[in-house]
Amino acid sequence: MLNQSSPAEYVIRAMTPSDLKDVCQIDRDAFDAYRRAHRQINRPLRLRTPENMNAALRRPHPGVVIESPPGHIAGYCFTHVWGSLGWLGTLGVAPRKQGFGLGRAVIAAGLDVLREAGCTTLALETMPESGKNLALYTNLGLDARYMTFLYQGAITPATSTHFYRWSGSGEIAAISGRIVPGLDCTPAAHWLENEEAGVTLIWREDGVPVAFAVLRHGPRRLQSTQNYLTIETAACLPGATVHWPRYLGEMQTYAQSRGTNGLVLPVNAQQYPLLRSMLAAGMQIVHTRVRMVSGPSIGDPDAVLMITLAM
Repeated sequence: MLNQSSPAEYVIRAMTPSDLKDVCQIDRDAFDAYRRAHRQINRPLRLRTPENMNAALRRPHPGVVIESPPGHIAGYCFTHVWGSLGWLGTLGVAPRKQGFGLGRAVIAAGLDVLREAGCTTLALETMPESGKNLALYTNLGLDARYMTFLYQGAITPATSTHFYRWSGSGEIAAISGRIVPGLDCTPAAHWLENEEAGVTLIWREDGVPVAFAVLRHGPRRLQSTQNYLTIETAACLPGATVHWPRYLGEMQTYAQSRGTNGLVLPVNAQQYPLLRSMLAAGMQIVHTRVRMVSGPSIGDPDAVLMITLAM
């Protein structure tokens, strides 16, 4: 796609493995500049690990890049296709190329990728303090639907564990699809497996799979440490939610076996019982995001479904 009417001439195309070095550098520069402008860090941001980037680019729909001028990558947008759910992941534009409409163009192209993949719900999560971003996503057809809270802390570990390690079967799709029709969280498990940065646990009751948790223990950035086990996504069928506190305790036990302090997990603000239960368990809210959505809602208030795709 070639645009000549914009202040910046650009071409947008599918992301390929040959783009890895440029995308990795733009990702670091864009987020380092943002965080420094908001005084969120006191040292330079690290590059993403090669394993993290390679795993992202091996997916069926890795995303798009924008070239400006043509032939020179100026920005990128990762895309995630989880069955009926399409999610915009991390995106950025090189600091010296910002202010020319390239961010809007690459986001719109990413949304088009998700629509063409057959996704009926489009979503992303962004920083609530950025009015510019909120306005941009709203103008592109996404509505702000609740905050997502990132909880962090250690809960009481389980004295014994009863989980199984996922082995590539259809259990994740079966569980997530029963909570949100068409949803398939399996790509998250494949990504961590390809990156060798995590594990997916499955729980069964009476031999039937009822819950899963995709857990990251490897850092995304070079020379970083992963002090907490991060739940990338998790779900539990309605009939098994009585067991959810035990499953969390087993995750804490697994976290300790990895030498990490505890858990980080996302809970959307519409999930009132889950919000309160995490606070009652001693977890603390350490970060917030705004969920922007176009299309059907992602779960209901009583569902145990954790999703946040900040790559």
